[in-house]
Amino acid sequence: MNLKKFIWLLAFPLAFTSCEEDPITGCVDELALNYNAEAVEEAGCMFDPTTVLLKSDWLIESVTGDLGDTEIDLLLLTDLIPPCTHDNLFVFQSDNSVSMEDNIVLCEEGEQSIIDLSGTWTVDGSVLTIENGNDVYVLTISNLSSNSMDLLFDYPYNEAIDIPATIVLVAN
Repeated sequence: MNLKKFIWLLAFPLAFTSCEEDPITGCVDELALNYNAEAVEEAGCMFDPTTVLLKSDWLIESVTGDLGDTEIDLLLLTDLIPPCTHDNLFVFQSDNSVSMEDNIVLCEEGEQSIIDLSGTWTVDGSVLTIENGNDVYVLTISNLSSNSMDLLFDYPYNEAIDIPATIVLVAN
């Protein structure tokens, strides 16, 4: 085989290969701290909890507790938790006030949510603190995105037992 044919056989496949670059990966959520306007493939976003809390009103999607190896849906404990408790709309304001309002299922006369998360709020790192008079609720923010977050806390199941619990909030 002559040298010209050999070079042509080597170069021929290269003529049909594309010169596409790898897609740019990065955070594609504009609310994120590490938003990359050039990214086309999602690759992990980091959010400021304060910015996310103020972005939307929030609904409870679920509340679960861990009893050893068993996860329980705390919202099914209707003898302990009135149905209106898990139907609240949380509104965080820039003046650090937070209100908790009935959304669809209204609390009936004499019935109230198990905890009242109205009052004032602050965020320190991933810790959300809500103060309502003498009551102070300390919740750890986890799995934070622009549309949802988990709030981790110890649920006072009874006087002797606190259950590690998670409230999942979703943007309304």
